[in-house]
Amino acid sequence: EDTDNGRCGHLVVSGLDRQLSWDKLATAALNIRAGAVFYATNGDVTLPTEQGCVPGNGATLAALEAATGVAPIIIGKPEPVLYQQAFALLGVLPEHTLAIGDRLDTDILGAVRAGIRSLMVLSGISSLEDIDAVDYAPTWVMQDIRELTHALRDR
Repeated sequence: EDTDNGRCGHLVVSGLDRQLSWDKLATAALNIRAGAVFYATNGDVTLPTEQGCVPGNGATLAALEAATGVAPIIIGKPEPVLYQQAFALLGVLPEHTLAIGDRLDTDILGAVRAGIRSLMVLSGISSLEDIDAVDYAPTWVMQDIRELTHALRDR
């Protein structure tokens, strides 16, 4: 709960929920429509699994936004607040930080917005072709984390 001028407010926070149900969606939608502030941990529409891509938290957000007309405030990637909190918590400078991820629209965009270097691995969601379609890019691209491990070992 949140306070606003001494009054008690409500929050709806959406994160990945592997036990998502209609009742949970309905409760969230009713609360958002009643004025609860709507936050999201991330906007990842899909989640890669061994079986293939399945709906991620962004799919839940899409349902709630469609049902309420309210867009969430995303506090995770690609918003820079997540990175800024990590800098403060860990006591590191952005110029000494590297973000590694497989999603161009969250991991890499978050790094760009936070002003840090990034490495995109091609073993997940995004591809080289996806980079050509946006106006930002990772600092480096590697096939997978094994290639990064070899590169660091060979330094």
